[in-house]
Amino acid sequence: MKISRFESEQFAIDESPIIKEQSISGKDLLLYGGNRSGKTLTFNALLYGLFGRRGTFGVTPGQSSTVELYFDSADAIIRDRSHEYQHDGNTLDVEEGVREHLGLEENIGLQFVPSNPSKQPLSRLSENDLLDRIRSVLSSEKQEAIERHRRAKSELEHLKEIRRRGESQPGVRELEERLDDLPVKDTRDRIEEIEELLELIESGRIQEISDRLQQKDDVAEELDELYDRRRELNQTLKEKRRKLGDASRYTQKINDLIIDAIQEFTCPVCGRLVEEDTARNRLPDRCPQCARPRDLSDLRDRLEDRVSKADTQIETLKEEIGDLEEELAKVNADIDELQESEPELSDLNGFVRTALDQADHDIENLRERTHRELRTHEEQLAELEEEQSIVEEQLMARRRLLDEFEESIQVAEERVVELEEQAFDEVREKFTDRISEVYQEIAPDLGTDVGLTQNGKLDFPGTGSEGIRPYDRLSSGERRLVNLSFAITMAEFARENDEAHDWEVLVLDEPLTNLESDIQDAAARYLRNTDIQCIMTSPLDRIQSHFRDDKAEIVELDRIETEDTTLEDYL
Repeated sequence: MKISRFESEQFAIDESPIIKEQSISGKDLLLYGGNRSGKTLTFNALLYGLFGRRGTFGVTPGQSSTVELYFDSADAIIRDRSHEYQHDGNTLDVEEGVREHLGLEENIGLQFVPSNPSKQPLSRLSENDLLDRIRSVLSSEKQEAIERHRRAKSELEHLKEIRRRGESQPGVRELEERLDDLPVKDTRDRIEEIEELLELIESGRIQEISDRLQQKDDVAEELDELYDRRRELNQTLKEKRRKLGDASRYTQKINDLIIDAIQEFTCPVCGRLVEEDTARNRLPDRCPQCARPRDLSDLRDRLEDRVSKADTQIETLKEEIGDLEEELAKVNADIDELQESEPELSDLNGFVRTALDQADHDIENLRERTHRELRTHEEQLAELEEEQSIVEEQLMARRRLLDEFEESIQVAEERVVELEEQAFDEVREKFTDRISEVYQEIAPDLGTDVGLTQNGKLDFPGTGSEGIRPYDRLSSGERRLVNLSFAITMAEFARENDEAHDWEVLVLDEPLTNLESDIQDAAARYLRNTDIQCIMTSPLDRIQSHFRDDKAEIVELDRIETEDTTLEDYL
């Protein structure tokens, strides 16, 4: 599909050029003008026509902007307040119409080459994206198969994450936490203590212990004091250790807080849940949802004072815990020494002492209380063990399901790798041959073979003693020519492949500026000889000669003038 008519008015600024070309009719178009004549604005106006605000390179359309594109298929795009795509008498939203009748933005956009080197196609594409885009125009069926398996993998990962977190049913984490919170072990330990107390009661040993404790001599009183102190120390140590754990995990708690917040939301772009492991890996320097680079230094600075206080608290708590543990060890040693000196007290422990105190040393009362407590705890244990069994069964089933998801994800991933490997030889041979041929045509003196690695990196032979050079080691002029060659190559492949997309236009913003005159001429001749419509902006006089025929149009853009206003104008 080519452009038959293009109109642009008040794009971005009131002084922008007014374009009303009524008769392009699929011809090539040169937008000629000097500095500040609106060439780049017009380039962005074409992008805006297709893709809206997000498609432009740093240009914001004004509220009164009007961009209209008419195609040789009789389709049209009207960008004013309506944003319509017109096709066969029907009106669609522009985004829907472009996607359905022209193709994907990520492919069509590669046939727009801005003048800024950092924004040119090869500077914007990652290695994986480069391979995807090449496959999409060269072998669209294979690329569709790859993307189909990627989508399957993504869907499976999404479902796995839902099942892991839980939706209508509890997730893995919730089940694990529920299992950890069940006091099964504590209940069993208490039952064991109760049974040992009953044994002391039935054997009569408890009476000896009670009698000895009630003598209230120096040994009994000291033992009481030591047991009370041990209980206080254990309680204090438990609290101190809890605080130490909280302080030591301060940074992790912040991350967990962010992760928990993420779990409550889906990605605002794709509407999917973000996997916890993925979010955790992105936290140091990227947004956990969209993975875009994000500077967290301000956040860390704001937390620095709290982290510093937490570090100080950690050191203080460690010292306090050390002192308490030392005192507790001495108390335990004193208790052991006293009980060894008193044979009647050899079976005494904290639980037995507390039970005697609660029964007021009434052994019969103690027996009844102990039997009652044993029954209660045995009933509780039976209920807890039943609940534990149910939770373990649910957890096992959920883990099996996650394992099945993981196996399916692995299959999809392996299939993607297999398809990518199968397609690579064809991609490498056809693409590198074609782009090398184009590069040599537009730059005969610089022309060279372009290579492509399996991980998607372009490489170029060096000059003289240089070895293979990557893209980022090319000169600015070479990058300009390589991007131009890339855009041409992608457009030619797309034109040959009916299923790739239906956009037969190259839109180039000053592609030949700062190049040698013979290269400018060679590139212009090549562009004019292709079957792809070329819309080019240029300030170069010599380029006009290549567009002066009946297969091209030239629009001269006048310099945008703004009036100088002084204070006197308002007085």
